[in-house]
Amino acid sequence: MLTNIDPIKNIIFDLGGVILDIDLAKGIEAMKELGIRDFESGDHKLNRTDSFLEYEKGLITDGEFFEKLKKESGVDFRDEDFIAAWNKIIVGFREEPVDLVYKLNRSDRFRTFLLSNTNALHKELYTSILKEQYSIAGLEDLFEKAYFSHEIYMRKPDAEIYHYVLKDAGMKPEETLFIDDSEPNISTARSLGMVTYHLVNGITINDLFPEQQVARWI
Repeated sequence: MLTNIDPIKNIIFDLGGVILDIDLAKGIEAMKELGIRDFESGDHKLNRTDSFLEYEKGLITDGEFFEKLKKESGVDFRDEDFIAAWNKIIVGFREEPVDLVYKLNRSDRFRTFLLSNTNALHKELYTSILKEQYSIAGLEDLFEKAYFSHEIYMRKPDAEIYHYVLKDAGMKPEETLFIDDSEPNISTARSLGMVTYHLVNGITINDLFPEQQVARWI
């Protein structure tokens, strides 16, 4: 759990696995059914190729990504079939973390931010889910500012994206808590002097910020 939170003035949240529920296994299975066998297995992971990283950085379009992936996988899939498989990873939002970040953003205790490695297709899907389930126009409404990798042309765990966010928001690293479920992302943030929490073993952000404590900050 969080120990000394007194010096913390800012919180940066990751999205997938932290606020948004995802199911990587379901996505991998959908890719296999499409004929893409090595999306997240073996020595050559398609979700770690240059085209995947370029797509998450917003450096190539949806169509360019599809064409590159067809060549890399050797599968001539229909674009609409790939989109359906690609989106299988997105499960949806639970009420508790959405309510928590909404309350933290309203409080005077912290400035809150989102920093996510994501892409245009996934953002379109989870934004529509957020609208349908909670009548919230987008994740931007839940934070002081939301940073999406494909919109700022950088991605975690590269140090440049952390430097960019800290400078853009005017935050000092030692006053900033970074919460993520990926060890490489946590490691970079920690090396830059940020306070970090690696969200693993079933711990949720609601466990880190008990309801009674949050209520005192509002």
